[in-house]
Amino acid sequence: MVRKGFLAALVIVVGTCGMAICTFAEESSAKSDKEKSELAKIMGEIDKSYKAVEQISGYYKYTNNDWNLIAEASANIVQQTKIIISKFSRPDDKKYQDLNKTMLTEAEKMLEVVKHKDEQGSLEDSQWQVRRLRQTCALCHKHLGIHIYPQLYPGKKNELQPGQEEIPAPKEPSVPKDW
Repeated sequence: MVRKGFLAALVIVVGTCGMAICTFAEESSAKSDKEKSELAKIMGEIDKSYKAVEQISGYYKYTNNDWNLIAEASANIVQQTKIIISKFSRPDDKKYQDLNKTMLTEAEKMLEVVKHKDEQGSLEDSQWQVRRLRQTCALCHKHLGIHIYPQLYPGKKNELQPGQEEIPAPKEPSVPKDW
């Protein structure tokens, strides 16, 4: 009789704990998903600004509208990066923190270049800053294991990376065999 009572109490306690853990896990998972979706929205805004600047970065001369676009985009990147640093910090991941600070620094430098747009070499400096932003984004995405543009590589997550296998040369009939 005592064993049955003890067993019943044990089943009730384990069941209650199990339900509490499941409820806590669901709340934690929902919070994590919300945080990820909010971070994804912010990163989407940064991506829009970056793409706008990257699109004109190949121009050999900028108009006032181009400089205004660069100023607006870099100010947006600075603002969004500050939000990421304050709201989505990872104190246990120093490299992530450093890369976010680097992104903020490079965006601030781009904003500074716009302020000196009439000086010689400002066009090249702005193009350099676009490349530095691209490099920072690529390093952070590589660190986190996130593909920057996954839609370009559907179903290729488990395949070898470029350069890990030899790619055969194309067969061209006009090229001499001994060449």
